[in-house]
Amino acid sequence: MSIALIIILILTVSLILGPLAMMRPDPVQKNKEKMRMLARASGVHYSIRNLPKQADEQAAPEPSPVYFTPPSETQNVSGWMLVRTSYEHEINFLGWWAWQGEARATSAELAVLNNHLRALPESVRAISAGGKGVSVYWSEKGGEPVLQQLLNLISALKQAA
Repeated sequence: MSIALIIILILTVSLILGPLAMMRPDPVQKNKEKMRMLARASGVHYSIRNLPKQADEQAAPEPSPVYFTPPSETQNVSGWMLVRTSYEHEINFLGWWAWQGEARATSAELAVLNNHLRALPESVRAISAGGKGVSVYWSEKGGEPVLQQLLNLISALKQAA
């Protein structure tokens, strides 16, 4: 076998296997997909949505991963949203959470929020409920323990609605 033929074979195999190896998901992508499948098994869907711009932000935030339940027939049409702020203030809900718009949570939903919000990590950016279901905007950091917290929160808010 000549050296030229060996080089051509190596290049051919590299050109075929190189792109295939690049298409394989990395461990971070595999972990996110696993969490999304666990959420889906619990009846919680996944999408990417935009958060509203806050007063202290110069540019609109980038789209965020959202774990949500589809709306139920009994949920209130007007929805509320709490967004985590970058600063603590006494007018914010529990210090760090700012209401968006005029709508507010019901007393049952407020009880659920009081029980769950303090334990949520900073990777949870916002929570909303109403006509579009219950949604949690989360950067998917913290793994399965955080996912389980969010699934518990979503379930409790859905029952309170």
